[in-house]
Amino acid sequence: MRQWLASNSLARLKQLSSSITIALVFLSHNIMADETSSLGSNQPHNVNDKPYVLLISIDGYRHDYNKVHQPKFLNNFASNAATITQLTPSFPTVTFPNHLTLVTGLYPSNHGIVANRFYNPTLGRHYALSDHDAVTDGRFYTGVPLWSLAAQQGMKSATYFWPGSEAEIAGFRPTYWKRYDGRVANETRVEQVIEWLKLPETQRPQFVTLYFSDVDSAGHHHGPLSQQTHDAVNYIDKVIASLIEQVNALPYAVNIIITSDHGMAQVADFERIYTDKLFADDEALKSRFSFINDAAFSLVRAHGNNKDQDLIALEKLVAATDGLAFYRKESIPKHLEYDFNPAIGDAILVTHDHYITSSDAKPGVKGKHGYYAEVMPEMNAILFAQGPAFNQQASIAQAKNIHLYPLIAYILHLPITEPIDGKIEVLSPLLKP
Repeated sequence: MRQWLASNSLARLKQLSSSITIALVFLSHNIMADETSSLGSNQPHNVNDKPYVLLISIDGYRHDYNKVHQPKFLNNFASNAATITQLTPSFPTVTFPNHLTLVTGLYPSNHGIVANRFYNPTLGRHYALSDHDAVTDGRFYTGVPLWSLAAQQGMKSATYFWPGSEAEIAGFRPTYWKRYDGRVANETRVEQVIEWLKLPETQRPQFVTLYFSDVDSAGHHHGPLSQQTHDAVNYIDKVIASLIEQVNALPYAVNIIITSDHGMAQVADFERIYTDKLFADDEALKSRFSFINDAAFSLVRAHGNNKDQDLIALEKLVAATDGLAFYRKESIPKHLEYDFNPAIGDAILVTHDHYITSSDAKPGVKGKHGYYAEVMPEMNAILFAQGPAFNQQASIAQAKNIHLYPLIAYILHLPITEPIDGKIEVLSPLLKP
């Protein structure tokens, strides 16, 4: 525990330094929020205009899908946008951790959602994205999401199905939010966003998020290069085209950011590694471990009276397994930025070219994510941005997704109140001078 606290203190010092840097950028640009609203047409940005940001997530939209699947609107949007060619998600490259990273500026080990499924020993309960009681329990989350940052400073926000938005985090929920229901038509979601943006100024949210899952689902079931994924990309393309057309018809300017949480890899032919088969005939040792497997990684918890000895034994078994790496929580490589948090477990298993599962699991899908993006580029996502704040000819080749939070806070004139991992200077080249 002392080692964890010492390591965490160093991490927080690093985050505090980042926060101070962001604060200085705010002061140097003198862009604190103006109480006066000057609403007009979508004309060049005026510092006295009230800023608006619409953040759109296309779950599972890989960095090269515009080229591969040729969506007409998104290709046109990107050609006239500030862009990040490859937006690099945080490890593990799965949905809930990275959606929280996008809106908190924190790595998963720092915002608390370390995987789509995990066990939090401090709370003594499991978290799963399909468990409504868990996802709405604010105790799992740390950091200050953008909607909570906005609420702290008197600004309204709205979210449509953004992971984490159903919980009270840092004392707030979004002003307007929806309980997740994947059956709700995307067209209905668009209609609601436009209704929010058409509210009277005193009721209108300035920060709005919208989430689409179709591309991710198609990629999982059929693979990233399949006809079904092509069709899903082009369907969502039409939905977003309709949304943006309506946003552009509003009597004020909106900054529009289209992004994703992660990419997708073809894994149908990946060799399977079964965690229950690692132990050969040692049933006693196997009974002292539990695994939460997610193809690219597994969270490992030891339950025996002598955890250290058991972990040494497991490490030896993993060392004899091709394509699999074992890391104790305290020795996870720094480049993964995945440590400190007790919810990670006692150790993790990581693979770059295999599929971690168990004998009793359902058959694996054809497309998967979760892998370390720096080794598997297919995990990288997109970012296209248009609006009065952006230099729409600017481009960055690659950047981590932790940096989006301070960029959006900057645009909305929201001083950041807590330490974060992201830095405003990384994405500031996308902004107008």
